Amino acid sequence: MTDEHSPWEVGLGFTINSKKDNYRGKDAALAARGHERFVLAGIAADHDDMLAGGERLLLNSEEVGVVNSPAWSHRLNKSLALVHLQAKATAPGTRLDVSGDDFAGTATVEILPFFDPGKVRTHS
Repeated sequence: MTDEHSPWEVGLGFTINSKKDNYRGKDAALAARGHERFVLAGIAADHDDMLAGGERLLLNSEEVGVVNSPAWSHRLNKSLALVHLQAKATAPGTRLDVSGDDFAGTATVEILPFFDPGKVRTHS
C-alpha cells in the first residue's frame, strides 16, 4: 500500500468516516470510492513453496493483477498470497495464470480471510 492507492483499493474503506468533517483528506478519500483500479483479493497458488512476490496474474492471457504479499501456510499446507486484481477477476474459484521470474503456473482466487472451513487442520 502506498499513497498511490486509495483505501477502497486495499480493503481499508471501512476506516473512512463519511459523517465526520474534521480530518484532512476526507474529500479525496470519498471521491476515490467507486473508482477502484483493483481490489484486494487472495489466491492459492499451485506451487509447493511460497511465491516471491511481484508475479503477474493473467486471465485469458490478459494481465489482471499482481502478487503483493505471498506466504506459505503451514496450517493449510498451501501457497497463499494477497493480490491486487481487477474486479472482473475476483470471483472465488477463478483460475489465473501466474508469471514471474522464478515461477510460471496457476492459482485460484479464494475468499478472504483464508481459512480451513472443515477445521481439519486446526492443530499441527
